[in-house]
Amino acid sequence: MRRHIVGIAAAGLLLAGCSGESSGDKPESKATVDAAAETASAVPVKLSEKWAPKLDAAGDKGEQGVCTKVGSPECVTHITQLTEVVYDVETAIEEADAKALYPRSMKHIEDVTAASEAYVAGECKGSTDTTLGDSACAGYTATLLLGPASLSMTLTTDEYST
Repeated sequence: MRRHIVGIAAAGLLLAGCSGESSGDKPESKATVDAAAETASAVPVKLSEKWAPKLDAAGDKGEQGVCTKVGSPECVTHITQLTEVVYDVETAIEEADAKALYPRSMKHIEDVTAASEAYVAGECKGSTDTTLGDSACAGYTATLLLGPASLSMTLTTDEYST
């Protein structure tokens, strides 16, 4: 692909009469080369290729029933690990300067962040509430448990939407 772009840029320079005989032609030839390079770098970002498998693997790491009690040390450790992977995806989106390409994913990350902050603020660590109960801690835990799997799907959805 890059060879084609360089070839097209070279052909464009030849057709434009860019022989280097006058200094007026140099800015035009640089602009043509810059435009070709910009086109080459306009390849859409596909973060799901790297991050979907990591998000899926994070969700698979926990033992079945690890969060039966939402405040148990095992549950706290598990949801912390899940949340860290979600935050890593947020960092990857920001580093790729791709927030506009991943609007649903960024909203999902905000929801996970809010649930994590609410879990801490609600002093859910140490709670004996069950995940099937009606407590706020159980709701936050459910959001955090489902965060990576949901984000994996949302990344892909965002990519197909652009």
